[in-house]
Amino acid sequence: MSVTVVVLLAALLLAHTLGDFTPLATPRMLRAKSDGRPIGPIAAHAAVHGLLAGLAVLLVVRPPLSTVALVSGVVLSTHLLIDLAKARVGLRVPVVKDVGANPFWWALGVDQLLHGLVLIGVAFLVLG
Repeated sequence: MSVTVVVLLAALLLAHTLGDFTPLATPRMLRAKSDGRPIGPIAAHAAVHGLLAGLAVLLVVRPPLSTVALVSGVVLSTHLLIDLAKARVGLRVPVVKDVGANPFWWALGVDQLLHGLVLIGVAFLVLG
């Protein structure tokens, strides 16, 4: 495995962490993600992820801007779909929203795994 692959994956994971676990994920976004609505704040949250992933790719690999735009679009759209799916599960199975219950942690783990797999796919897309 090349150093570039490792650095890109680390940068993408850092970007993801910044998007999910810092003030870049505003209280309004987090509430909307929990309730599955309104979609605007969830889309804004996904857009933050798309921009951060694009920036990570740009800084590490310096590909054509069309590749950066593709990465941003892929991350935005997949992040939005994953977060909406998790919210819908939480509406149907309320225990998934209870931080004190095991299903919450399982759902969070699956959510983060799916986002991580997308980022691995992005690395393959960019480094081919």
